[in-house]
Amino acid sequence: MKYYENFLKLEVFNFEEAQKVVGSKENAKVLLNSYVKKGLVKRVRRNLYCAVNLEHREAAANRYLIGSKINKSAYLTYNSAFDVHGLSHQVSSVVYVASGIKISDFEFEGVLYKYVGKRIDEGVILYRSNEKIKLTDIERTVVDSMDRTDYCGGPHELDEILQICPVLDNDKLLKYLEAYGKKVLYKKAGYFLERHQQSLGISNELLSSMEKRTGKMKKYLSEEARSRGLLIKRWGLIVPETFEEKGDLFV
Repeated sequence: MKYYENFLKLEVFNFEEAQKVVGSKENAKVLLNSYVKKGLVKRVRRNLYCAVNLEHREAAANRYLIGSKINKSAYLTYNSAFDVHGLSHQVSSVVYVASGIKISDFEFEGVLYKYVGKRIDEGVILYRSNEKIKLTDIERTVVDSMDRTDYCGGPHELDEILQICPVLDNDKLLKYLEAYGKKVLYKKAGYFLERHQQSLGISNELLSSMEKRTGKMKKYLSEEARSRGLLIKRWGLIVPETFEEKGDLFV
């Protein structure tokens, strides 16, 4: 139990951090194996451990801290980032993790940790209530989720999130959109941001700038829109008819 309190303070740690606590590589190996057998520490995956709450015999760390500690470049995005920001409507058993280093998906205590690629570099922050947790800021999370609505519960879930989302920084939104440089993303972002323009504080200048970059090809917002959708002319985007009561029916 000599080092248990140290590990409990770390919450989630890799072998190198354990070695610093114990003092040597060999002693760290022996101690970790012993603590795992005794139920004081759990092995999350290769080179990642977490301390155990002895009262409940459960991992002391939450899923989002584990996701952030998978490697040095790992951070939370999509629905997981929305959840940490207090905006998600859905309870998910998936933690979405971006990283510069490829991660194999894995499960730990009923939670799937899903690797979503490297993504862009901008917009990664430390969570104000726990700086061990890395995640995308709200603007980056919004842009990411518009790009992959399936990673945030679908377009309807995203629409509900945007209804309660705080005012967004227009310059950040444009910066992240430019970093992706995808015409279809300008279409999706333009549609959603115009839809919630007043509550999100979106300027006409931003919408006009995005409109110029959408291209001429029509795109679908989701698979639902393919069977019966409405064409939003300004954005060249076909959305599910459940989103719009007025519009040009596109079959």
